[in-house]
Amino acid sequence: MTIGELLKDYRISQKKTQKQWAKDVISPSFYAKVEKNLSRISAEDLIELLHSNQIPVIDFFSKLNQKDKSINQQELEINRLINEAYYQNSKKELQQIRDVVAEGELPNKNDELLLIDAYIAVISKDLTMLDKEVIDRMKEKVFNISNFDEDGLIMYCNFMSFYDLNSNLLLSKRIIKQLVGSSSVRIQEKILAIIINMLIFCIRNKRFEETEEFVNYADQIKTKPEVFFYKLLIPAFYNIVKYQDNHEQKYLDETEIIIKSIKLAGMPDYGKELEELLVANK
Repeated sequence: MTIGELLKDYRISQKKTQKQWAKDVISPSFYAKVEKNLSRISAEDLIELLHSNQIPVIDFFSKLNQKDKSINQQELEINRLINEAYYQNSKKELQQIRDVVAEGELPNKNDELLLIDAYIAVISKDLTMLDKEVIDRMKEKVFNISNFDEDGLIMYCNFMSFYDLNSNLLLSKRIIKQLVGSSSVRIQEKILAIIINMLIFCIRNKRFEETEEFVNYADQIKTKPEVFFYKLLIPAFYNIVKYQDNHEQKYLDETEIIIKSIKLAGMPDYGKELEELLVANK
């Protein structure tokens, strides 16, 4: 049983129409697609939908776990919700999901709890929330992946801050060499995200000589709508590097234009981070 199917069961049991059930959380048309498994609901919207219909989150997932015959499917759904909550930067939702997992009976429950605790620490920008043993286990978990798929890429990309620069240089180059030629747009997005993180790490550590290889990898990925934002960022970071060589004002000017474009596109946090990096390396 999928999340959409279980939502439908709850809705019918409360004798509500899809419009009454969706309320103002999501549109009735989108909700209809969720019930039919044609669209995926975000963790934020799912939890809000459950709350608005007086359904305890723990009860919902407990029932999902009981009815779903596939343990693997349960874990996939939980991991999707974890990732959604992380990208929404919501510690509250992650804690709610943690409560669900802690009450459940997934065979890999301890690994899931470890993952959620790590995400909460990253969002809080406070790795001291985690024991050294926990950080080491997460680092080992990623480092021991021999063939990275999309889930492995997401995990590494999100936890790159756990590693020192030299470890990241070793691991990121191994991953990129393995997957840079992938035709999957989703894989390309994750590779470009890793490249951008590495450019940031190298610039912050004044290891400018390490950046060219990553820029060359990025150039191997063709620009298309799905990866346009990532491709837009690459020249901004590389201009900061090139400015270190000859201090030509044009590199700063080009980066400032990109920063303005990012802010105008409604992503001020990205623009601010890039601006701070630019100011620190003028």
